[in-house]
Amino acid sequence: MTQDEVISAEEKMAPVERNENLIKYNTRILNKNVVLNYLFAQDKLVGASYKLDDNYVNSDHFIQSYLQFKQVLAKKYGLPSEEFTNWLNDTYKNNRKKRGLALSLGHTEYATFWKTQNTTIECSLREENFNVLCLVEYWSIGHSHLLEEGKKEDKMDLF
Repeated sequence: MTQDEVISAEEKMAPVERNENLIKYNTRILNKNVVLNYLFAQDKLVGASYKLDDNYVNSDHFIQSYLQFKQVLAKKYGLPSEEFTNWLNDTYKNNRKKRGLALSLGHTEYATFWKTQNTTIECSLREENFNVLCLVEYWSIGHSHLLEEGKKEDKMDLF
């Protein structure tokens, strides 16, 4: 898809940001606020992501949202091809009541993957720069080379 095709498909929403590599929308999924990003390389859609945009005081709510997203994706795509919980610091690993705290401190991260013929789907939950990120990402298998070329060009632009 091109940028124009994506904008036509999302006719009920107005982009909040647009440039040659991105179209961004604010929307709602499963009664949650999300930022929807469509990512482009050479005017071809290479990926899309939904980033949870709700603020929770209790990080356990992020885990609940992650599990909810994961459940909906499993209904749509079936059993995941891969799933893991990575403990970077096991201080709270054996204390289920502290899982949200462990997440917010960057002690743990969660990820689940599905693969279709054309797309890799990832649902992930982690701490990054003192914020909890809950993401659902879709990456085109057929256009992954364009994404890599775009990353190389971005690095060259730094100089």
